[in-house]
Amino acid sequence: MNFAIFFCRQIDPEQDVNRRSLEKELGSRIRFFPLPCSGRVEALHLMRALEAGADKVYLVTCPVHACRYQEGNVRAGKRLELARKLIEEIGLEPERIELVRSSWSGPTSIDGIARELIKRAEKLTPSPLNAEEPKEGARVTP
Repeated sequence: MNFAIFFCRQIDPEQDVNRRSLEKELGSRIRFFPLPCSGRVEALHLMRALEAGADKVYLVTCPVHACRYQEGNVRAGKRLELARKLIEEIGLEPERIELVRSSWSGPTSIDGIARELIKRAEKLTPSPLNAEEPKEGARVTP
C-alpha cells in the first residue's frame, strides 16, 4: 500500500525531524506533503496523488476552530469533498481520500498520526490505478 499525507505544518512544529523516521522505514510507500495551511490544498492535488500511485490519500488538518488562518481547515474539507465526488464519478471509492482532523488529545507528531492512519487503511485494497500495464501482445478484455 502506498500513502500520500497532506498536512498542515502547524500541527507539528518538528515535522521535518519527526517524519524522516517513517520515511526511512517505509521508503517510497509514503509521501508527505507539508502545507503552510491545509486550506492551501486543492482537489487537484489530492487526485494527482492517487494518479501518481497512492492507494490512500489523507488530508490532516488542525482541530476544529484552531486554524491559524481562521477557516483554512473548513476550506480544505470542502475541497476534499469535491475530490471525493470527482473520483467517485470515475469509478474509484471515495474512501481513498480521507479528511483527518487532528485533536488536542491525540498524537501531535506527524509520524504518530501517520502510523495510526496506516493501521486504519489495512482493509483497503490496492488502487486499480496502480494495476500493471498489460504486456505487449496480451489480451485485454473490457
